Amino acid sequence: MTKLFYAVLANSLAASVTNTFVWFAVTFWVYLETRSVTVTSVMAGIYLVTVALSGFLLGSLVDRYKKKTAMMLSSLGSLVLYALTCLIFVSTPSVEFTNPASVTLWVFIVLALFGAIAGNLRGIALSTLVTLLIPEAERDKANGLVGSANGVAFLVASILSGMAVGFGRILGTRLGYRANPAGHHSSMDSALWDQGSPPCSCSNPQH
Repeated sequence: MTKLFYAVLANSLAASVTNTFVWFAVTFWVYLETRSVTVTSVMAGIYLVTVALSGFLLGSLVDRYKKKTAMMLSSLGSLVLYALTCLIFVSTPSVEFTNPASVTLWVFIVLALFGAIAGNLRGIALSTLVTLLIPEAERDKANGLVGSANGVAFLVASILSGMAVGFGRILGTRLGYRANPAGHHSSMDSALWDQGSPPCSCSNPQH
């Protein structure tokens, strides 16, 4: 197998990890913000349907354009969509993301979704490169490497996205507590009430 194939495989692995990481992180984060299983279920359903339907379009793009062009379009499309998603995130009040019926929230989700879907174009192009770059006697190994890369990307992205969202919220909570201890205590009391456990009253000498 050629060095070019290994280079393209490594590049596609990095892109796949990035796209999967973003979508998983958005899914985890949306659930933590909205506390709605319905929202995350709808997100999962939309993702699966979009992946199935977009395969026809993405496959035709790979057939029509050069493989390098298709991969560059994939990266550029993901970059633009993620940039728009980031712009919405930083310019929207955080309370908007806690409402499952918020239009802004769903625009944010759809943009992140299409950014991840655009990355699938690279995966389709990578599969077709096997027949172009690899001799027939070694294509079974090359196809195995492509499948392994996809599996590794899925595994790594799922772990890293969960850690990023989890540790990010912990860090944000700690920073918020240092900036406003009283406000943090009030929010913790509210959380305890929501869970059915009344907060401890420090004014009671018995505690």
